[in-house]
Amino acid sequence: MTDSVTLADEKMVSVKEIKPDMVLSRDVVTSGGTVLLAKNTMLNGGNYPKLLSSGVGYIYVISGSIDEKKSNFTEKERQAASLEQQRRPIVKRPEFISFQNAVDDKVEEAKQCIRAISDGKNIDLQRMFSITDDIMSTLRCKNDILTFVGFIKESDEHTFHHSINVSLLANLYGRWLALSNNELVELTIAGLLHDIGKTRTPNEILNKKGRLTDEEFTVMKKHPISGYRILQNQDIPESIKLGALMHHEKLDGSGYPMGAKGEQIGKIAKIIAICDIYDAMTANRVYRDKICPFEVIKMFESKVYGELDTQYLLIFLNNIAYTYIGSWVKLTDGVEAEVVFINSSRLSSPIVRTVDDRFIDLSFVKSVSIDSLV
Repeated sequence: MTDSVTLADEKMVSVKEIKPDMVLSRDVVTSGGTVLLAKNTMLNGGNYPKLLSSGVGYIYVISGSIDEKKSNFTEKERQAASLEQQRRPIVKRPEFISFQNAVDDKVEEAKQCIRAISDGKNIDLQRMFSITDDIMSTLRCKNDILTFVGFIKESDEHTFHHSINVSLLANLYGRWLALSNNELVELTIAGLLHDIGKTRTPNEILNKKGRLTDEEFTVMKKHPISGYRILQNQDIPESIKLGALMHHEKLDGSGYPMGAKGEQIGKIAKIIAICDIYDAMTANRVYRDKICPFEVIKMFESKVYGELDTQYLLIFLNNIAYTYIGSWVKLTDGVEAEVVFINSSRLSSPIVRTVDDRFIDLSFVKSVSIDSLV
């Protein structure tokens, strides 16, 4: 896997010529010195109109993220969506419905593949990759994954839904880095197989409707070792095996199952760890509602530095935050507002504009915060 996100060649592109899913190779800075969009941010229909109105003429993108077959942003996207369209509930948007249908179609296939591998069947890497890639192909703007995974209607097969979600997030992460196709396949499959060890976890623990006891959690914590043992004799890249083994390890040694530290943890495992936590936080649970992405960002900002790789975490956080430029949110006081600017030093506290045209900088106003996406 690429050691540095700066190794890929870059290309200067006119703002008028950019296309969905291009990835920035440098920060986009306004004439006043403000960072409008951060390096490694993927361009989408939400942040593109803001880029157009910023006065910036050219940007630098990672060459590997340029898809010549893809069409430029539409005129509708150039002008930004109407207020009514922006505020349409996510679950009623056509692009989400197509995405949900694709996930529903692939969950059973993922379940069959993962269980077959657990029983000793050889892994077909291309088939495994196609499960995720087919879902991704339904999306014009790939960063929509960050929002959509939190709204998927899950069946009782939570483990397999979660595995698909993590694989989708890992695939998206690979696109931010403009990885080669082989590297993207490797990272994507690592996401899909990271929890394969749970096929050896007793169902009464795996499917328990509520929090686990300390004893049950001790059993659950064995799944990374079980996953590695399932995969260890497969003819696949070692990093996929280590993704299953080490996705719960932390840089400071506080993770499990081995208490590995720092560079002892593989790069793919570091990325899978971030995607795993994000999906766990933003999905509904029996014992709690899903957490708003901005609250997840806040939790990452305040609690996780030192546990997760800072380089990879910042790329993830920047893309989450900048994805929601132009999105409508509900504040904790019940007011609905549009996210209009991301504070680069406090990604979880953007500037928002209310329906009555008031601007609120949430990095200064402590009495209110973002409660949920509209």
